[in-house]
Amino acid sequence: MKEQAQNLIKATLALVAYIQENHVYDKLADGGCGLYDTYRSDPFDEAINNARAAAQEMEQALAGAD
Repeated sequence: MKEQAQNLIKATLALVAYIQENHVYDKLADGGCGLYDTYRSDPFDEAINNARAAAQEMEQALAGAD
């Protein structure tokens, strides 16, 4: 079970890093000048931050269990 938890943590942090590094957005707005503005909605940003925090918390809990 511990190995599965570590794999989940690793995958979660990799996904969060990918989203951050590749500027993944969930909203698109017409700037009115022929261009589009991309941005993250508050719920998407919150989900990213919650995933990171939960993975880090689990990682610390697993480290303390050794």
